[in-house]
Amino acid sequence: MAVTSEQVLAQLKRVKGPDLDGNIVDLGLVSEVVIRSGRAYFSITVPASRADELEPLRQAAEKVVADMPGISGVTAVLTAEATKDAGSRTGGAKVPESARVQAARRAVSGDASHAHAGHSHADHSHAGHSHADHSHAGHSHAPPKAAPAGGRNIAHVPGIRHLIAVASGKGGVGKSTTAVNLALGFQALGLKVGILDADIYGPSQPRLLGLTGRPQTMPDKKLKPMEAYGLKAMSMGFMVDEETPIIWRGPMVVSALTQMLREVAWGSPGNELDVLVIDMPPGTGDVQLSMAQQVPLSGAIIVSTPQDLALIDARKGLNMFRKVDVPVLGIIENMSYFICSKCGERHEIFGHGGAEAEAAKLSVPFLGAVPLHIDIRARSDAGQPITATDPTSLHAQIYRELATKAWAELEASQGRRVNPPILVIGDGGAELEVMFEGQPPYQLRAEYLRVMSPSAEVQGHSAEQRVTVGKKRNVKIKELQPVGNYAVRIVFDDGHNTGLYGWTYLDLLHRERDERWAGYLAELTAKRLDRG
Repeated sequence: MAVTSEQVLAQLKRVKGPDLDGNIVDLGLVSEVVIRSGRAYFSITVPASRADELEPLRQAAEKVVADMPGISGVTAVLTAEATKDAGSRTGGAKVPESARVQAARRAVSGDASHAHAGHSHADHSHAGHSHADHSHAGHSHAPPKAAPAGGRNIAHVPGIRHLIAVASGKGGVGKSTTAVNLALGFQALGLKVGILDADIYGPSQPRLLGLTGRPQTMPDKKLKPMEAYGLKAMSMGFMVDEETPIIWRGPMVVSALTQMLREVAWGSPGNELDVLVIDMPPGTGDVQLSMAQQVPLSGAIIVSTPQDLALIDARKGLNMFRKVDVPVLGIIENMSYFICSKCGERHEIFGHGGAEAEAAKLSVPFLGAVPLHIDIRARSDAGQPITATDPTSLHAQIYRELATKAWAELEASQGRRVNPPILVIGDGGAELEVMFEGQPPYQLRAEYLRVMSPSAEVQGHSAEQRVTVGKKRNVKIKELQPVGNYAVRIVFDDGHNTGLYGWTYLDLLHRERDERWAGYLAELTAKRLDRG
């Protein structure tokens, strides 16, 4: 029989209050208890000034619930009321913030006196700390090491090489749709990719990826991520029903996000994710600040519409990341324009070019513009993101270009900017010679490049989902079209020209040539196709 919140509260009455007077339930210190898939979530309000001292109280509460039959995991956090009433009730003072968070708050709101509503891991190492499953499985990660961003010293997340936040200063700008299509764009570069839906209050990724069900718990107590279109995914939307409102205090949200990040089996040694895209909650409040400060982000991407109001909020988001030393990889202008399907006339519904102008003003890269189009909306609502399900479309091509630019900026931010190679069409168009500075030249056959085009076969999907292109044995390269200093578009004589080959992807095709070609031949056989 499933455990009820009333049963959990009854167990918590065994835990004495802060001064051993009464119990934490009768004293009104316990929040609403939320139970999902056998996991219990609750917070305990304590005087802010005594948060470190009362960490054993949190541990005791966690243990009495973890010992209950039918409970598979517990998230218990300490919170401190920042309101005047709460302060007088508990005798607590406002929780002090670190200088970095205070500076970030001044940058995004101009209010240096605003109090933090809960206790931050970064400021006090115990308060708000989560021990899910009461197994400490989430704390076996590698020792802390410095992240690439200047001055940040945050524990590395096992199984993930890079974390990229996709953020917006306000809601309604299409951030989640952009995030999932960017993730698929990274995947098209041959990278291993996952996506974390960090929008606790309004999770969108289950719907966008067409995923239902609950994540499985593995023997080591970690959660196995869900998967769709080759992306590993985790979201609070997998834990609760789509229409169920989540009403949590800020510290509890941060604790849940930390659990979804660090207690999920994203990858294993030798099989790590190259990048985890984090679909951030909209805005620049406490949750966003805490995430930006506590997560070892390699970079952030800001999504905005062209209108002035959205750009004001986008500027706040950008300044927030800058203040906590996270490189801003660029700005994307979403819903940039609309092309009428009947008359072909272009309409700039929200204005146009505002994000590009803002990027220039703030000296950050402008990654590109995404049009407003019904195909993007319809496929997103159906759980069929356009970059995966219509890879040859103009819109999928745009998202892949955005991802290619962002990845180039990430490498540049870490001192690994790749200079454009010398590219020469050889053997009458049957091969491409690639010469990177300081590396021996190599040749890639036109057939291999064509069938591995990101738009023809979105890399990383399962064999069943993937578009396997046959009958290209005699295809030739007709023309090379440089795209900035980060990629080349290859025009083939069969008319295909939507594949964007970034320098990282060309190098990957060279290094994994034998493995990828063998896999392609096996797919041809399985699907009863031939090379022609």
